Amino acid sequence: MEVTNAVDDNNSVFKISSTVKSNSFISMFYPVNEVIESYVDINSLQPYHYRSRLQEGSYRSDKEIIFDREMNIATYINHKAGGKHRVMEIKEGTHDPLSVVYFFRTIPLQAGQSADIEVHDGNKSWTLVVQGVKKEKVRTPAGTFNTIKVKALIKYEGLFVNKGDVFIWFTDDEARMPVKIESRIKIGNITALLIGKQIKGN
Repeated sequence: MEVTNAVDDNNSVFKISSTVKSNSFISMFYPVNEVIESYVDINSLQPYHYRSRLQEGSYRSDKEIIFDREMNIATYINHKAGGKHRVMEIKEGTHDPLSVVYFFRTIPLQAGQSADIEVHDGNKSWTLVVQGVKKEKVRTPAGTFNTIKVKALIKYEGLFVNKGDVFIWFTDDEARMPVKIESRIKIGNITALLIGKQIKGN
């Protein structure tokens, strides 16, 4: 996941990007190429614009969601269906499937605490429940960190569509940096560890 400064429809925003690409060996029998982007308000972190382009094997998807924060509506556009679109009402503060992952790291959950977040994926809305599990020390290639283990049921689009709870370990400090993720996905189980970090200046 990468977060950069950007401008979307004359709004100063953070651009959150998630890119997944299979290596040459995996691509021989199950090619994966995913680019998912969310443009969020720099203060509230609520999304204005979401775009998802997926290739998984023979499956293709290209969809877009435009959020109208004043009217509390979301316009879903299916680019693989010739731009077919529909408009749905959403609750105030609703996130898309990518922005919610970045947003809930800002919630200072401790063990035993929980929070609810509204999410919309273009087809439907649901309530994401995030729970603080416990404090743990986690070893990664980037170092050893004191963390808060958080459990969430995320209906994340693409390869990382989960089949149950997702566990994320955030550093137990102001940065709230994710250093480990565990989830069961469509093609098996996955564990992701932080291997490095980079802070970009102006």
